[in-house]
Amino acid sequence: MANAHESRTLAKTRDLLLPKLISGELRIPEAKRFLERAGI
Repeated sequence: MANAHESRTLAKTRDLLLPKLISGELRIPEAKRFLERAGI
């Protein structure tokens, strides 16, 4: 059960960050703040 929840959380994080990182819209130092605002 915990593994399924963690897997969903990681997938959500990946789906939020990857497009922004690839496009250059988001830099690594900004990623932590972005995740905090997203509630992750």
